[in-house]
Amino acid sequence: MKSRVQAVAFAASWLVACGSEVEDSHGIPVVPFVQVVSPVSGASLEEPVVRLSGQVTAPGTLAKLTARVNGGEARPVEVTAGALNVSTFVVELTLAEGDNEVTFEAEDQGGGTSVQSVRLTFAPETQAPHIQVLSPTAGLAVSARRVRVELTATDNKGVTGLTYSLNGGAEETLSVPSSAEDILSFDVTPRPGANQLVVRARDARGNVGTSTVGFHLGGLSSAGGLHSGALRDGRVYAWGRNTRGQLGLGAGSAAHYSVPQLVPGLEGVVSIAFNQSFSMALDAGGSVWTWGENSDGQLGHGTPPEPGQPQTPVASMSPSAARVPGLTGAVAIAAGYTHGLVLMEDGTVRAFGANDEGQLGDGTTTSRDYALPVPGVTDAVKVVAGSAHSAALKRDGTVFVWGRNTYGNLGTGTAGKPGRPSAEAVPGLKDVVDIANGRDHFLAVHSDGTVSSWGLGVSGQLGHGPSGKDVQSATPVKAQGVTDARAVFANGNYGFARRADGSLLAWGQNGNGQLGVSDKKDRPEPTPSSTQVSPLSSMGMGATHVVAVRGDGSIYAWGWNLEGSLGPSGVIDRWSYTDPIPVSLP
Repeated sequence: MKSRVQAVAFAASWLVACGSEVEDSHGIPVVPFVQVVSPVSGASLEEPVVRLSGQVTAPGTLAKLTARVNGGEARPVEVTAGALNVSTFVVELTLAEGDNEVTFEAEDQGGGTSVQSVRLTFAPETQAPHIQVLSPTAGLAVSARRVRVELTATDNKGVTGLTYSLNGGAEETLSVPSSAEDILSFDVTPRPGANQLVVRARDARGNVGTSTVGFHLGGLSSAGGLHSGALRDGRVYAWGRNTRGQLGLGAGSAAHYSVPQLVPGLEGVVSIAFNQSFSMALDAGGSVWTWGENSDGQLGHGTPPEPGQPQTPVASMSPSAARVPGLTGAVAIAAGYTHGLVLMEDGTVRAFGANDEGQLGDGTTTSRDYALPVPGVTDAVKVVAGSAHSAALKRDGTVFVWGRNTYGNLGTGTAGKPGRPSAEAVPGLKDVVDIANGRDHFLAVHSDGTVSSWGLGVSGQLGHGPSGKDVQSATPVKAQGVTDARAVFANGNYGFARRADGSLLAWGQNGNGQLGVSDKKDRPEPTPSSTQVSPLSSMGMGATHVVAVRGDGSIYAWGWNLEGSLGPSGVIDRWSYTDPIPVSLP
């Protein structure tokens, strides 16, 4: 008897030491004891559903075991009987956010009970996934209607879902990267003007991370022979030479303006394209506006003649912007020396102006003062125009060229006259994501970041190095040392490539400092240009001067300044500026 009393006393003291609350029941000297093994009291959990495990020691026969969360309804807990009156249990319970008290109550057949409580904190993991959009960058102006998006999505617990939407459209589902280091890429088709890309990543706990990037489709700056322009808030500003009305300031305006002037009558403009002595603008409604020189019908202000009737060309210059008749649904524009190209919403191309080398692509060499379709060109995403040639980049990465071939402009492997009045693909050229052209040379960016070039090479504008400085190429050849290009720009006999980090490489003719490399020496190989305009948003190139827009919207100009072509007040006329100088719009 004495030994049993001692055993009871020992068991009671052991239960107290373990933190149990014990109730004595009449006739049962030892009550059941509940011990929670996992999780331990005081644990903090990220999930609301918790799996608790433990054991019940019952010298008598265990009748039931229940659990409550925060004093709520008792829930029966199943136990598994074991040796030496020890049973085990596992139960899943749902916690409330914050602090919780989970109480277990065991009862044996004799009515003996005991209670064991553990305190658990449910602190849900709220860290949202992190999205980094590598391209396009905020503020970037793109010129092709096929934009490659590159991004990474990471989360401390793993990304489970990824979507994107463009301009408020439907959410499109993306594949989840297999690792945090993976770069996810996909293409989008932007609208002319401002675009907003929204990417959302979700984790298993429902946390959502969002990244929003705004970018622009269309030219924010441009330049011609000696006139320049920039676009801001849908309004066009122009400056420089105005002898043929190319500034669009109306009849009676001065011959030139050395500071930017607002072009009247234009609102909601999303892109501008200048060349030589005429100008083009595209508005958000898909209409095209032109002004300036019109000796070859390059303004497109005429209308097609009635069948069988002679055409009466409209050749008078226009000092004010006027809408090109018959064009609706335009999405991009390009100005050649004396002809214009328009990319339509459906991927087809319209052309007007001079056609002596077949640059309109209609199978003839007859100039037109009205817009006409370019046969054989479909699914195009960008158009460019040069001295007397034209090209279209297609969505599949091929390039179609037509017009002059005097210097191998068509990239067919042969050079000479006559040109070709119909569009055909450049043989062997593929995986192209951007194109540009100068007076008689072409540049093409490939998806791997390299650049191919062909055509006239008199000043090193092909970027083939010193040995190719004065050598033309009738087939595409890779420019030296360019491995991470994302876009190209060209005019005259020089060109630029925008790199992945927004910096510039420049090569070609530099007699007027147009390469922005602080001197006036030609560069036959790509050379880093001024970092002052980095990261670059948009670039417009004239024959010998440049107007560029930086990612923050600031405007710079450099090269040959004549009759106000660079824009800032106080700069010296008939002077070359080898480094960018700021331009302020009124």
